[in-house]
Amino acid sequence: MAVETSVKQIENLSGNDLYNILYNSAYTHKNGIMTYLNGGKWQVVKIGFVRCNGQFMVVEILSGGLDLSSKLRINQPVGISFQVDFDKYIFESVICGVENPVSDTENERILLQLPEKMQKIHRRAYQRQPVPGELNVKILFWHRGFLDKISVVPVDHYWQGQLLDLSAGGVRVGIEIDKKDCFTISQVVGLQFTPLYYQKPILAEGHIRYITEDSDKQTLYLGIEFLGLEVSVDGRAILQRLLDTVKEYQKIHHQPDLSAESMDCLFME
Repeated sequence: MAVETSVKQIENLSGNDLYNILYNSAYTHKNGIMTYLNGGKWQVVKIGFVRCNGQFMVVEILSGGLDLSSKLRINQPVGISFQVDFDKYIFESVICGVENPVSDTENERILLQLPEKMQKIHRRAYQRQPVPGELNVKILFWHRGFLDKISVVPVDHYWQGQLLDLSAGGVRVGIEIDKKDCFTISQVVGLQFTPLYYQKPILAEGHIRYITEDSDKQTLYLGIEFLGLEVSVDGRAILQRLLDTVKEYQKIHHQPDLSAESMDCLFME
């Protein structure tokens, strides 16, 4: 049975389509997320769109406690993501300048170069898709630091867990409950997993958004959100792979009585 295994799920916007989305987002004061690297570590801040013209966007910093003069540089790459209705939009930009606040009560503002292209992804791609029961997907992850000011260092520096579900936005992982002292909210981890046996491993970074435990199953559950996929060409390629994998997981779930032999047929060209 021949099944299409790579369906283009990211729509690329440019020209007037791109500009109209950004202009309307600034006009309606949409909020978004900005990610950037500082000292080799990912930083995440909440931003608000202020205005947009033919060359630049002005955004204000809503969270993160930034000292712009020391942490952000002109021409520094940043990734921007925001949501309009049921769609998520991502693009890469660079910092062009800083706009000084008129008063002490105003948020800091920065100028971003208007991107030449932007990706549009339907929000359902960010809904979690359980890993099919026929698959046993191990995930390796290792400690990379923290997004906020936490000095605690985990007892261990790397771990292996079970990938439980996947989306374009992150993963849910199960691990032995006796490892719970190793993890903290906002902890940044590197990730490596092979979501389908015929694929190359996916390498990414993320931060822990939630931690829960099941004492009956002696399992710790970690919700990990991906970081920085919108900041580079390589990151957006990983995002496309994640979308394709979610699509394949959905196909497997709809295959009745999926044996190992039928799985081989499923992935044959």
